[in-house]
Amino acid sequence: AVPLERSTIYETPTVKTLSQAYWALSKLDPENDKHVDNFLLINECDLYQDYANNEFEWGGIREGARKYLIENSRFFSANFEFVQPLRLAEYNFETQEFDIWNPYKLNGIRRFEILAKDINEHVCKIPPNWKLEGYPKGLYAELNRPFTLNALSVPFEMAQTYMELQGAQNRENETLIRTKENLYEHREAYLVMKMRVFSYKEDVRVTENVLAKILAVLEGYEVYGDAERKMLLLSVDFKRKKERSAMEIDMKKRYQERLKKKLEDKKAAAEAKENETSQ
Repeated sequence: AVPLERSTIYETPTVKTLSQAYWALSKLDPENDKHVDNFLLINECDLYQDYANNEFEWGGIREGARKYLIENSRFFSANFEFVQPLRLAEYNFETQEFDIWNPYKLNGIRRFEILAKDINEHVCKIPPNWKLEGYPKGLYAELNRPFTLNALSVPFEMAQTYMELQGAQNRENETLIRTKENLYEHREAYLVMKMRVFSYKEDVRVTENVLAKILAVLEGYEVYGDAERKMLLLSVDFKRKKERSAMEIDMKKRYQERLKKKLEDKKAAAEAKENETSQ
């Protein structure tokens, strides 16, 4: 198995990486002081703590950040990877495939809830249960096509190495395998899905969390036999098979046009208000 191309960097979802992606997706408004302030809180904690309560200093810092975001946010990454646990069942020697244990099979899934890795940690001394305006701590991702994974194609030699590793771990942990189900429970594997986010839709509440609903393209995935990602069992790269769809390109174009008009209307309204004041 060959890993996906490393030229594309897929970020781990954290409060910080998500905050930057929201700007890349034009989710946030550079004219909104709270959006700019919260970006600094998340990304420049020391600066925020030192100056946020000093109105004279903070005004200049905010304006500098606003200018930076307007000029550079398009360069922020909107590529993410997220990990789904798997459990493997029987290995078919004829087809050289592991069946995925039923509770972990993925059948035509299009929507995933992806939470920031540090969702339960303080953000610049702000408690994790506090909401930062404009910055959900997770994604509600809708993929461009359904994703199915019921079996893994793994060459015999790699499958044998994997099973030996699992057996050694069970012996080390003094795990006694009594049934087939018990065996499958301990055949750990890790699915790493790699996606490119291309559009923000809205903020939605999913269970107890407010998440950013986004549209994304699954560019590939990898399956590892260990949590440290040293044993690669399978790698699939969709980027080599298919370019961006016409629908994706059209949706992104229309979204950017709407955002541009919204900003132009806001600027025109501000100028009109300023003219009225000067008269």
